[in-house]
Amino acid sequence: MKWIKAFAPATIGNIGPGFDVLGLAVKKIGDIVEARKRSSGVKISSIAYAGPNVNLSTDPRKNTAGIAALETLKILNEKGGVELRLKKGLPLGSGLGSSAASAAAAAFAVNHLYGNILTREDLILPATVAEEAVSGAFFADNTAPALLGGATLTRSCVPLDVTRIGSIKKLKIILVTPEMVILTKEARKILPKKIHMKNFIFNMANTALITAAFAKDDYALFSRSLNDVVIEPVRSKLIKGFSKVKENALKAGADGMSISGSGPTLFAITDKLRKARRIEDAMVETFKQFGIKSSHIITEVDSDGARLVT
Repeated sequence: MKWIKAFAPATIGNIGPGFDVLGLAVKKIGDIVEARKRSSGVKISSIAYAGPNVNLSTDPRKNTAGIAALETLKILNEKGGVELRLKKGLPLGSGLGSSAASAAAAAFAVNHLYGNILTREDLILPATVAEEAVSGAFFADNTAPALLGGATLTRSCVPLDVTRIGSIKKLKIILVTPEMVILTKEARKILPKKIHMKNFIFNMANTALITAAFAKDDYALFSRSLNDVVIEPVRSKLIKGFSKVKENALKAGADGMSISGSGPTLFAITDKLRKARRIEDAMVETFKQFGIKSSHIITEVDSDGARLVT
């Protein structure tokens, strides 16, 4: 049987104030799933890592790629199976949608092998079911943009209601990932049970403004709205040096900075490449002052989402 290869991009969950609602796909990094038909069942024959080997399970019931494949076959009512080879381009626990990228790529590949019957929107459900298995919660702010590309808004999880809201061509994104792991399950445990009404209104307004910014392809509007006074103050405590890194990123010219998903990856924004390089240097050097190494990249919005690659 012929192998096909599907890629799904890294994602920024929440996009600042849009907790569990907004998500954004980014270029240059992601996961690849190679797939081919087999007579029945799902088999993960290999997992390759771009970074440290973290010993992900090859049991398809314990791996998001395997779960997504199983769920997609179930929706298709397909008796045939699939063999998968997973190539991890994203580190686990980085806040870049690693588990979601694997799930999205697997769902996309299985659907392609069996006739492309399902739409990208249809594939969000099986990918999100897979994501839930590792995150402990059902949310689509990583799986939806990984599949659809651009920025997405999840209005409801049950029933699942997701809208692709657009892209911003001028947006330059600086991603800096310090060498630490923050698992989504753990990061959700520290979330506040209650918030002040003024903070709720502030975050809701900024979330609405970000939605408008991506719908209008308006960088200036986005740069005004990347502010989170509810989740960031709590989760930032898990990231050593966060306050100083943010301070120096803004001094270097960033129009905003926040946590990508659960962290520890931080993302800053600008609309100028030269400025992006200064911001990147400032963030990396600040982490070094705290004795923390980091990986980093300057990227843009991935408007395509999951796709076949050669």
